[in-house]
Amino acid sequence: AAWRPAVLFLSPGPLPTGGRQLPFSTTCARCSKNRRLRQKRVISERKLTRYFVDHRKVRVVGGQGGGGGHSFHSEPRKIFGGPDGGNGGDGGHVILKADQQMKSLSSVLPFYQGFHGERGGSKNCYGANGAYMYVKVPVGTLVKEDGKVVADLTQHGEEYVAAYGGAGGKGNRFFLSNENRAPTLFTPGEPGQERVLHLELKTTAHAGLV
Repeated sequence: AAWRPAVLFLSPGPLPTGGRQLPFSTTCARCSKNRRLRQKRVISERKLTRYFVDHRKVRVVGGQGGGGGHSFHSEPRKIFGGPDGGNGGDGGHVILKADQQMKSLSSVLPFYQGFHGERGGSKNCYGANGAYMYVKVPVGTLVKEDGKVVADLTQHGEEYVAAYGGAGGKGNRFFLSNENRAPTLFTPGEPGQERVLHLELKTTAHAGLV
């Protein structure tokens, strides 16, 4: 069906507004569409408006390492295949990276958790390492821990490892020896490093003070 605008038809009787002719209805599709666009534009601009933030407290935790595998090789006509559990993958680091496109610390979240490593599999398959998590910060960000400066990101693309991921666990293949031909021992992955950092953005006032 063809599109037709909704129009308010006026009765031929006396006008209720003292002789003035009422305007057409504003409920037509074109008017309502313009009204919706104006409302969406105001909401989007309000959401994009962010205050300038030059201090931020962040807790970072590295990813946990994957546990070691526990399995024994098995195939037809080979009963005693031996252990073949692979090692677990290492946890991912949390890395602060200076980006010249960032102008404020308002987009930095108060907590970051690195990606965990995967568990080791059978057939001596190692678990995959956890991916690195990058946190973009403005150029000129000072990283402090317990009141001491541990990093000064002054160049675009400069990185600082805020929290290291935990090491992966060992599979039972790792404990194979002449004394123990069928080890059942395997180790879990280590937890990641946990730190509380204070980020401070060096502004023009700081440079003038120095």
